[in-house]
Amino acid sequence: MPIGFLVAVAKKSWLKSVLRMSYHSEEMVAFIENAPQGSLLFMVTHDDGSARLKSNAKKLVEALGSKEIQNMKFRSSWVFIAAKGFKLPDDIEREKINHSDSKKNRYNGWPAEIQIEGCIPRNLM
Repeated sequence: MPIGFLVAVAKKSWLKSVLRMSYHSEEMVAFIENAPQGSLLFMVTHDDGSARLKSNAKKLVEALGSKEIQNMKFRSSWVFIAAKGFKLPDDIEREKINHSDSKKNRYNGWPAEIQIEGCIPRNLM
């Protein structure tokens, strides 16, 4: 499985498509920009998402509300949910990051898995 980002787009009750991004920030930017208004974007890292992520991709994800995309390090585990064309309620957890640290992580320097839990009301989309 390639390294990088996995991005999925959901609109109402369907999952539009999944992009597996391994080397090209441009593909990720185009995929996000082409996501329809009124959709949710789910993003996660796989292995290492920081090495080849260019500044224009980081700025786009930051514009969607990410507070951690600029803080990503080698092998950081990161998960993020964003809304395109509508606002998520303030009480919904949107982002988590866990950095690789050989002294703290239980998998020989690999950060543990992370997840976001919660419900997004259907009437928002």
